Amino acid sequence: MNVIPVVFDPSSKNHDIYKPVLEWVIKGKGKMVCGGSKYWEELSRLKKFLSYFNELNKAGKVVKVDDNLVDEKMRDLMNLCADKDFDDPHIAALLIVSGCKVLCSEDERSYDYMREKKWFASSKKFPKIIKKTSSKKTAANILSERYIADCCMPCLKLKKKQAELLMP
Repeated sequence: MNVIPVVFDPSSKNHDIYKPVLEWVIKGKGKMVCGGSKYWEELSRLKKFLSYFNELNKAGKVVKVDDNLVDEKMRDLMNLCADKDFDDPHIAALLIVSGCKVLCSEDERSYDYMREKKWFASSKKFPKIIKKTSSKKTAANILSERYIADCCMPCLKLKKKQAELLMP
């Protein structure tokens, strides 16, 4: 949740770094993947973005993963790892359950956990991470069709007028 304001609020400090993510979702084939009780709880605290999130959902740019599956996987991960730095098990669970291949995060402590071999079937399933140190070239490479998860199919672009209305 730490990057939702940075991605979707052009006035935020590091927005330029994450602007390609916003454009991939609004103007391209990208989608936002969501799920799990903790995810929805955290999203509900970002009141400024709730109506915008609903508009993205109406436009077909949000994929909702089964909350029960994400919650169950989160509990499993918490039983496997008691590290104090592992404070986002709901995000790891969402990645695993959904098969999502792209993660935007500024939480450097979480990166190793998001690539934990015990949790992912193979290294090919590790998500690519877009972070504040990612170059534009790296982001452009990651924000491509080859990193669109199966749960996000079909992945169609919005019509130009609709995309313009959704751009903040």
